[in-house]
Amino acid sequence: MKALLILLAMATPLCAQVILPATGKKFDTRTINGSGGNAGVSINNTSQPPPSTKARLTSHFTVGDPRQWKSTDGKSLLGTIIIFEDAVIEIDAANPAAARDAVAKAPPPKMPEKPTLIRDGKIRLLVNQKPVEVPLERLSAEDRKYVDDLNARMPK
Repeated sequence: MKALLILLAMATPLCAQVILPATGKKFDTRTINGSGGNAGVSINNTSQPPPSTKARLTSHFTVGDPRQWKSTDGKSLLGTIIIFEDAVIEIDAANPAAARDAVAKAPPPKMPEKPTLIRDGKIRLLVNQKPVEVPLERLSAEDRKYVDDLNARMPK
């Protein structure tokens, strides 16, 4: 039993010892492949200008007020009737901020001399700021009459 206590007494201090690293360095930095030197990895930083930003300004021409359009099956849609011709301006700029400035300074678009309201039996509506083509046959009789009246007043 004495031998067991002696062994236990000797083992206790050994368990409580703190082991310090042999070197004072905490971490070493290494390259991607793990070696200490440059392993052939290089970054070529050529001084090329940044790519230009293209901005596209599309203007839709409305010919009526926003209204509730009704289809033949009873569904309704809130939109504004627009012509088929759009005014598109493309602007090249060095960055997005310069593109926004150029769009703000762009001249106002001009409506075409002969606008097209009905094409291939369809009209265009601006719904949630997106153009949507709607066949005339899907519109209610009241809405078709409204479109016909507008089309009669358009310059030919």
